[in-house]
Amino acid sequence: MYRSTETRRRVLLGSSASLAAGLAGLSTLLAACSSSSGGATAGGSATAEPNVKLTYLHQWSQTQGHGPATDEMVRRFQAQFPAIQVEATYVANYYEKLAAVIAGGDLPDVVTYNLAFLPRLIRQGVVVPAETLAKGQYRFEKNDMVPVARDMVTFDGRIMDIPYVLNSSGLAYNVTLYKQRGLDPKKPPATWTELVDQARQLTFQQGDQQIWGTQFPKGTADPISPLLAFLWQNGGEVVDMKKLEPVWNSAPAVESLQFQVDLVQKYRVASVDQPGDPKAGQVGIWHIPPGNVAALGMQVKDAFEWSTAELPKGKQKATSVGGHSLAVLKTPHQEQAWRFVHFFIQPANLAVYLVATTTLPPWRAAEQHQTWQQYVRDEPRIKPFVEMLSYARPTPKLTRWQDIVDILARARDDAGAQKKTPQAALDDAAREAAPLIKEG
Repeated sequence: MYRSTETRRRVLLGSSASLAAGLAGLSTLLAACSSSSGGATAGGSATAEPNVKLTYLHQWSQTQGHGPATDEMVRRFQAQFPAIQVEATYVANYYEKLAAVIAGGDLPDVVTYNLAFLPRLIRQGVVVPAETLAKGQYRFEKNDMVPVARDMVTFDGRIMDIPYVLNSSGLAYNVTLYKQRGLDPKKPPATWTELVDQARQLTFQQGDQQIWGTQFPKGTADPISPLLAFLWQNGGEVVDMKKLEPVWNSAPAVESLQFQVDLVQKYRVASVDQPGDPKAGQVGIWHIPPGNVAALGMQVKDAFEWSTAELPKGKQKATSVGGHSLAVLKTPHQEQAWRFVHFFIQPANLAVYLVATTTLPPWRAAEQHQTWQQYVRDEPRIKPFVEMLSYARPTPKLTRWQDIVDILARARDDAGAQKKTPQAALDDAAREAAPLIKEG
């Protein structure tokens, strides 16, 4: 049963905070970019219609770039469609509480959802397929989507959700250290061998401070993004989706984790216990998502030069991808909810949102928009992350993937700390996760 917005607000978590004062510049830019072009067909101006109130539940607090950017997007939408009021509600412990809300039948109109976890949401049968809502002037061009994003929102041949931000896993490196150690900062590691060679030259003692060449790879775009990237680069796979069985303990997968452990135990260019702080200039090469580019700029300031690069390849190039989508749920206001989602992904709107949140375009029209193109010129360190989307790979479509991620993260950490061999760690993870994978 669909209950009132006021009831949902009491049951849930309170309404979102007011717009931050610093959004004036973003508002001006959005106003200047109000025209639409490219992948999604532009919506028309508002016409006389009954007033409708929508609830958009999201996970973006005001301390994140997404929070203020979301509020500004809502404000802009309501200026264009005054009859549709959108209440954007921030939810702490988002996925746990959203699951409880859905189980209770008190559906919000629109939700954001992690692309990797979408199978769980789709299986609950509460999502209205985006393809059935996209009509007339509110259509979208599915072939404009970045292929990996289109794959992640497609279920049984239908596009269910609409991706609006992507993340990938890449490298950051300390240009100042490169110069000090006689390395060419224009040639970051392109292969695993070069990663080891350069990390060795970047590992040294500086007074009382240990400088590490690199770090033991952990999460960036998600908790296991480098683990998956190295596995795929070595020719391994994660899950056999036909048999619904884990295969991350195959020889190529074990070799990929062994390489990561060797960075610590064999080559001694990284430490698990005392990894060093890249922001303090204590690490030469480390893993980051694109969202860290803006943060690093503010944290490092002029302390040292740094840059970014694509992941070094093994047998082939590969990286993981993360991101978020917007889903319209089965409420009485699906048409108006879709109008909000459609407005969100218009290239002129989405490009500004992506710049504000330092995330990557899932739509080529947004990537080609002048706002995004200018951002890349101003901040070229974002470019490697965009380029990696051309060979990024999606995670398996499993309803228990979120739990499986936790299992794999523990296996990686056990191997890195030498509590288990890589083979034993991945074997144990496979046994633990097998029943979850069988759920499909």
